Amino acid sequence: MYTFGIVLIIVGILYVLMLLLKPPFLYNNIKVKTMIKMMGKKGFDIFFIVWTILVLGGGILIVTLVEK
Repeated sequence: MYTFGIVLIIVGILYVLMLLLKPPFLYNNIKVKTMIKMMGKKGFDIFFIVWTILVLGGGILIVTLVEK
């Protein structure tokens, strides 16, 4: 479980980088374009921020609660 928590933290950090840099390969993906069309640009950004917080929070929670 500890390793899973570390992986979640790493994925969360990558999500934060994607939020800050907004790479074209993410926003040109057909699935992302469909989500943006359904939710709007601001709605997609809010969804991505909430998802990032959940992943980072879950990883930190797992790491702090589980011993090595």
